[in-house]
Amino acid sequence: MSVSRAPSLYSLLRDIMSLVRPLLCASFCALAPSAVAQSVASAATINYRISGIVTAFGGNPVENAEITLLRDGAIRQSALSGVDGRFSLGELSAGKATVQVRHLGYEQRNTNITVGAEAKPTYVEILLQEVPQKLEEVMVKSDEHGRLRDFAAHKAHPSNFGRYFDRSDIRKRNPAYASELLRTIPGVQVQASSFGGNTVRIRGCMPLLWVDGARVPGAELDDVTRPSEIAGIEFYSSNAGIPPEYMDRNNGACGIIVVWSKSQ
Repeated sequence: MSVSRAPSLYSLLRDIMSLVRPLLCASFCALAPSAVAQSVASAATINYRISGIVTAFGGNPVENAEITLLRDGAIRQSALSGVDGRFSLGELSAGKATVQVRHLGYEQRNTNITVGAEAKPTYVEILLQEVPQKLEEVMVKSDEHGRLRDFAAHKAHPSNFGRYFDRSDIRKRNPAYASELLRTIPGVQVQASSFGGNTVRIRGCMPLLWVDGARVPGAELDDVTRPSEIAGIEFYSSNAGIPPEYMDRNNGACGIIVVWSKSQ
């Protein structure tokens, strides 16, 4: 007489797993490619901050420069530089892009960048080149005060201690700001101003400013004139040699700047 044996626990578990395994694979194997795709998509959408600064010759910041971020020929972001020349273009995903900078009086600058290089924010330093100014030849007529005759007389005086710049000097130097004409004079400090242009100081104080025979209190040279508007400039570093009509004994250490403008 034969005796049937009860199936062992191991055999039961093996049979159950053989039935369940296809069902588990059907569920999880279908999910795996989707999970991988989501992970790759998540990595591809990481954005990186883009910022920078726009400067001109001498490190002077350029305010209100128009900055445009281009990718694949399309505009992605745009901004204007602040008074300190700095700008921010927000965030963009990693990849190649172009930063385009434009400002009146400067050559357009296109700079290729790699957004997210080394998985870090992108910082761009843009140096603009001034467009050479074409100083038109104009007929300068002396008015009833003999303005340019005074300039010529002061320049020709045998005992003067001034420095003089006429139209030919300005044309040769082609400065972006009138103050840059004074940069090479010993003892004169020309520094970038937060309001645009430069400040001029001698021995730590501001020179007095005269324009066409009229005193302009508290003004900087670059605030009142541009190189293209100037027929001549006189600069005196002290009271020594200053024409009597501009003498101010309370200002002996600061010197004066005399500007003669063009007239048609």
